[in-house]
Amino acid sequence: MFSEFLAKHQISDKIIAVAVSGGADSLALTLMADDELRPLGYRLVALTVDHGLRPSSAQEARDVARLMKARGIEHHILVWRGQKPQTGIEEAARLARYALLTEWCQKHTIGAIFLAHHLYDQTETFLMRLQRGSGLDGLCAMAECTAWPKIKLLRPLLNTPPQRMKEYLIAHHISWAEDESNTDERLLRVKARHILPVLEKLGISAEKIGQTCARLQSAQQYLNAETERLLNFYFDVFKNFAYACLLADFTAFAPEMQFRLLVRILPDVGGTYYPPRAESVFKLLARLQETSFKSATLSHCKLTLCDGKLWFLPENAPVLGASQSAWKNFIKVNRAFQNKHLPAAVRAFYVHKNKTASTR
Repeated sequence: MFSEFLAKHQISDKIIAVAVSGGADSLALTLMADDELRPLGYRLVALTVDHGLRPSSAQEARDVARLMKARGIEHHILVWRGQKPQTGIEEAARLARYALLTEWCQKHTIGAIFLAHHLYDQTETFLMRLQRGSGLDGLCAMAECTAWPKIKLLRPLLNTPPQRMKEYLIAHHISWAEDESNTDERLLRVKARHILPVLEKLGISAEKIGQTCARLQSAQQYLNAETERLLNFYFDVFKNFAYACLLADFTAFAPEMQFRLLVRILPDVGGTYYPPRAESVFKLLARLQETSFKSATLSHCKLTLCDGKLWFLPENAPVLGASQSAWKNFIKVNRAFQNKHLPAAVRAFYVHKNKTASTR
């Protein structure tokens, strides 16, 4: 199961991290994956995030540590330190968890991490996105493999009912901790979970919702490929620091492709994991259609119009070192840039990079 999953998504790493709490799903994922993969030469590294939001969280993390030690699985506890927000705590905790996990993996050169999302998690995500009026990307819910900078998030249990994980733990006489938030009726995901039995009476099962997500993901993959084709054909890409294309070309694209191009470019240039909210992107697209447009900022990315080209630059891109004399000295050595009309931030980037390279 797990080896086939890794082969399907072309994961060649022999060291895989796995996010494990004291809950049934992640405990079962860790132990089942270890059962199968260790004899094949893989090594799992278990990571537990202690959010410090519940009095029992530290003890639960230590309980996981003891179980991992008994099974011979390397384990580390990552603590969310600092002041916690008063509102939006669930979303903040989720972002903090991902940040701690991915930063640890990047620091230790681990390129993939298992997450224990299962079929009902997928269904709840779909229903929550539906309640928010999401478009195609939102209704795709979660993918089996999500590529982030320098790491891949892997969900091998995404089509597996959660009862199967509990059956595994019961069969191996392993107890687990129940997350108190799973019964908090104020949370949207709990409300979505409770509506599933009603939907099943209408013939809308978790399995069918999962199938719908998979079909939507197939359409998403096609549109993503078309987005990359447009990027490669119409855009100048400056070492992942900046993008540029003719504004006339950009505004001639179909509205859906304009949206997808922004969602693709903004996180890359702005250095964020997530794209901005759809409403913000649509407002930006409306501004780009205005003849008076000159510049705008969104998601730590600055869009500016220069010589008929639409440029995407980091919001805080340096402009020092881009003096006329510095630029002239640069193009004496780099003739390919001689007739290029570049914004000051791009000129500064290349001048600075050239200076850095010459001092090595």
